[in-house]
Amino acid sequence: MGGQFFGDLILPSRESGVAFVAMAEVPPGSFVYRTQTHYDQLDGQMLLHHPRYFIFVERAQQAWMEALLGAPRFDWRNFPDLYLVVRKVEAEYLQSIDGVVDIAVLLRPVRMRAAKLEIAFSIRTPDLEIEYCRGHRLTGKVDPQTHQPVFWSEELRAAVEAEIQIQTQESPPGVP
Repeated sequence: MGGQFFGDLILPSRESGVAFVAMAEVPPGSFVYRTQTHYDQLDGQMLLHHPRYFIFVERAQQAWMEALLGAPRFDWRNFPDLYLVVRKVEAEYLQSIDGVVDIAVLLRPVRMRAAKLEIAFSIRTPDLEIEYCRGHRLTGKVDPQTHQPVFWSEELRAAVEAEIQIQTQESPPGVP
C-alpha cells in the first residue's frame, strides 16, 4: 500500500472511500483518520451509540499501523505486528455526536514497551475544533498461534519511537 508524507504524518491512500487528509492543526507525531458516522450506528435519540466510538478508534489504529508498516489492508499473516489484543481502554465522553456527520480520529503514540503500546486518541469534528471524546488505549502484541505476548518488530518499534520523539521535540515547554 502506498502512502503519502505530509511533514511528520504518514497518510495512506485507499480505494475504500475513506479519506485520509493532512490538517494544519494536527500535532507532530500524530495520525489523523477521517471517516463518518452512519445512520445504523445511531441510537433512538439519533446520537452515536457510545460503543461505536471504540470501533472508530480501532479502525484508526489499524490504518495507522498499516501505514507505519507499509502493510496492505490488515495483512497480519505477513505483518504480525497487526495481530494484537486490547488490554485496556479508557474514554471520556465530552460531547455527543449528533446524527450522520464527518469525524476525525487523532491518534498519538504515548508509550511503547516490549509487547505493549499505549495510544492516546481524540475523536473530533473534521476541523479539529470540537472534541467529542478522548482517552487512552493499551494494546499488546500476541503470537497468532500461542496467543502469548511477543515483542514488537524492530521496524514498528523504530517507527513508533520516531513519532514519540517528534512529539517530544515539538512540544512547547511544560507540555507533556
